[in-house]
Amino acid sequence: MLGVALLPVKVLVVIVRPRDGALLVSSEPGPDGFERPLGGGIELGESSVDAARRELREELDVELEDLDLLGVLENRYELAGEAGHEIVFVYSARLADPAGYDWDERRILDHPADSPTRVRWRERHDTALPLVPVGLGALLPSSP
Repeated sequence: MLGVALLPVKVLVVIVRPRDGALLVSSEPGPDGFERPLGGGIELGESSVDAARRELREELDVELEDLDLLGVLENRYELAGEAGHEIVFVYSARLADPAGYDWDERRILDHPADSPTRVRWRERHDTALPLVPVGLGALLPSSP
């Protein structure tokens, strides 16, 4: 069909640190800064579960266990003056290697080394940057 735009379909993975309920997020600083669970695009022919596993492998070189679909969000947003619209599958998961819960901050492996994006554990009460997408809070599991 001509003139029909297809919405991007993405996946986000909510990982909660067992000892304190902190969320693993990518942090985008700056005037339009935000934080969100890790994830990315779903490739043609790929299931959302497979995309979740692939994205976390690419971004942090970690394996996931116990993936559970929390919900699907329609995310409409504006970033740097540009409108965006996407469909997002949101999963909860655990890190296969418990040692991953012990680090504080990491760089996303598939981003340039000088990228300002970092991965960190966000305490539940932290509101310095908005947690996106809108509606994510309602899907989050309860704190331990």
